[in-house]
Amino acid sequence: MDLRPLAPAIREVLGEAPDRVDRLRGGSKKGVYRLTCRDARSAILYLWHPDEDYWPGGSTGASGLAEFTRAHEHLAGIGVRTPRVHSADGSRTAIPADFALVEDLRGGTLESRLADPAAPLPRLAEF
Repeated sequence: MDLRPLAPAIREVLGEAPDRVDRLRGGSKKGVYRLTCRDARSAILYLWHPDEDYWPGGSTGASGLAEFTRAHEHLAGIGVRTPRVHSADGSRTAIPADFALVEDLRGGTLESRLADPAAPLPRLAEF
C-alpha cells in the first residue's frame, strides 16, 4: 500500500519522513509497521485494510480502528501503560484504510507482563 498520502500525519508525529519502514510480526488482521528516522525516533503504524488481513475467509469483524480505540481507552482507564495514540483516522480519505499512528514502546513482551503480579491484568476480565 502506498503510504505517501500519510506523509503529513507521519511528519507531524516524527518531525520528518521515516528513513526506514519495517513490517512487524503479529498483525494478522492489520498491517503493523515500525517507522524509524535516522536519529532512531520511531512510531508504529497500524493499517486496517483487507489486503492486510491474513485470516482465512477474511476478518470476523472483531478487529478494527473502533475496537482498537475502545480497547486502548479501557486499558488506559484501568492503569495499563498503553502506547500513546498520536493520530487515528477512520475516514479513509488519505488512504483506503483505517490507520493509527502510535508510540513505539520497545522492550519486554506480553508474556513477561502477564507474569508480573503487580500488573493490573486481573481487571482485564472486566472488559
